[in-house]
Amino acid sequence: MLKRFASIIVAATLAFSGLAFTTGEQAEAATGKFAYSKVNGLNIRTAPSLSSKVTTTMNKGQRYTYLGKVGSFYKINYKGSHRYISASSTYTYLKANTKTATAKKVTTASASSARTKLVAESKKYLGTPYRYGGTTTSGFDCSGYTGHVYKKAINKSIPRDSRSQYANSKKVSKSAIQAGDLVFFSHNGSTIQHVGMALSKTQMINSETGGVKYASFTSGYWAPRYVGAGSYL
Repeated sequence: MLKRFASIIVAATLAFSGLAFTTGEQAEAATGKFAYSKVNGLNIRTAPSLSSKVTTTMNKGQRYTYLGKVGSFYKINYKGSHRYISASSTYTYLKANTKTATAKKVTTASASSARTKLVAESKKYLGTPYRYGGTTTSGFDCSGYTGHVYKKAINKSIPRDSRSQYANSKKVSKSAIQAGDLVFFSHNGSTIQHVGMALSKTQMINSETGGVKYASFTSGYWAPRYVGAGSYL
């Protein structure tokens, strides 16, 4: 019985170790770079040391996913295992994964396009009357307006009320606010009670008493009631 229990403990330990290794490797792989060889016959080693075992070699132009630097060696992912190659510029160099870089550019461009669409859509409703509980062009309340603009401009559904819109958004510092982000306010200092959409770092468009209109959130009525900002982009 004792022997069996010991076997279970060992197996569990190995399983846990394997999980930790996998998680760590996934995190390291996020460097988005490849390590390339400049020469033929570059040694691939089991450890970051010249005295470690050479398991195979790589040729000029061959690449492996770069996982980080350890001393004078690059750590690479070689067929699912950690291996090491010289980090000397004579033998190797690093280069970004162009697919990853392109994906980031596309994401940035998409967000910029979405912000432009949101601003254009929001201005279509200037003067639309305020209506408590309203979500249509016959009348909007504050969150009904922001939800309508997001849906029409970029086909994105966001929570119905201002408190939920704030709670579920990705928080943005005041200095980082961009057009299309949502700005939130409280009349009592604790509960989110109003939302508008930023057009700049100082101006928003919102549905309030008098209907859809422009307003400053850094001066005047809304400035002392400002709570925070959030993004759905």
